[in-house]
Amino acid sequence: MEMPLLILLTTQVLLPAFFLLWLWLPRPPDRLGWIMRVLYGASYFAFIAVIGRWDFLSTTLAILLPVAYAACAALSYQRLRGRDWNRSPSTMRAHGFTAAMAVFFLALTARALSGYGYQDSAVELAFPFAAGHYYIGQGGSATAINNHHADQSQRFALDIVALNGFGARADGLMPKELSDYEIFDREVKSPCTGVAISIHDGVDDNRIFETNTEQPAGNHVILACGTARILLAHFRKGSIAVAAGSIVSEGETLGRVGNSGNSTEPHLHMHAYLGGTLDYNAGQGVPMTFDGRFLVRGSTVTVPQN
Repeated sequence: MEMPLLILLTTQVLLPAFFLLWLWLPRPPDRLGWIMRVLYGASYFAFIAVIGRWDFLSTTLAILLPVAYAACAALSYQRLRGRDWNRSPSTMRAHGFTAAMAVFFLALTARALSGYGYQDSAVELAFPFAAGHYYIGQGGSATAINNHHADQSQRFALDIVALNGFGARADGLMPKELSDYEIFDREVKSPCTGVAISIHDGVDDNRIFETNTEQPAGNHVILACGTARILLAHFRKGSIAVAAGSIVSEGETLGRVGNSGNSTEPHLHMHAYLGGTLDYNAGQGVPMTFDGRFLVRGSTVTVPQN
């Protein structure tokens, strides 16, 4: 089993199942013990709600699991209503570890939530896809929710995937065929009116889990939109539809999503930067907003049919 899949199943399936079961077995000796279990579980559910990649399983689970936990917590309390408040002679010894773990996960959640805002001036752009449901796999201003944030030019980068009818990014957890990924071969639209100052095509699409680190952006387009430069990367080989130096209009098709470059599965990478010009690694990353919305990991975007 691939390590990312193992981590995913552990953090978003097995551990939530453990906290649900722990509400019932073994039965807490007193009401304080029940409260500490509920707080511990709630802090963990808050943590995975913020940092989880729900597009792998289903975005519906991000809503259903907390609701199920709240319902199970309420039902489990019915078995303890007549019990003492606290039977332990040492509260710290009995509940100190549980309390510490609850604080730990709440602290991690707060750290991740710090990435929901930004201080810099943002570049307002149009969302780069037509009708459909989309999910932000990487995004925000903190490394906890955006793996790109440590890179100066990619501090506010986005990785975008599309969702199928089940709220998942693919037909299966990690299918091997590129066509099983909902976003593969989907048209990428220009997020602004500007000039295509650089294009690169001809890089082969990777197989799933394989990457091309020598050409990290793969097939890509760099747009000059005012003072900002916008990189859109990992296009499908041979799909780029604009020429270097051409003027592009907002909403014009740039190409199609592929899996070229440093990409393990189909998605669109996008970031805005100032300076650097043609070197997308040399600029200063700036935030992007879409209809005034700053997108972070877990954000969903629905683009209606025209």
